[in-house]
Amino acid sequence: MSDEKILAFQLDVPVRWADMDVNGHVNNVRFFTYFECARLAWLQAIRARGERNGQGSVVASATCNYKRPIPYPETVLINLYVSSPGRSSYTTHYDLLSAADNKIQYGNGTAVMVWVDRNTGKSQPLPDYMRAVFDSANATAA
Repeated sequence: MSDEKILAFQLDVPVRWADMDVNGHVNNVRFFTYFECARLAWLQAIRARGERNGQGSVVASATCNYKRPIPYPETVLINLYVSSPGRSSYTTHYDLLSAADNKIQYGNGTAVMVWVDRNTGKSQPLPDYMRAVFDSANATAA
């Protein structure tokens, strides 16, 4: 797999009134929540491909670039991309767009995920079924 980003998953999320802040737009912290929603839905979609055996991924770092405020009402489209994994980590990339007009970008970001043994908290090599997910994404993009 090359270092290019490959679209792996898309998710529409309606903006809730509770997502709003005093400034009349979605609170900046919610951008991370939207990224998380897409990441968890993607992980749920691929989980059937392998056994977890007490292992899983945790967030090592997360970034967000804010492009414009998200109004209410709105439904956002989160595009989740993957790039080449490392030994025990992978990076997810996100575009946060208007579902009604995907030319409107609200933000983008990344999350570096590390595969760990949940009992010890130590990093572990990505299992074969996770590597297969990245190989499949690469084959689909080719």
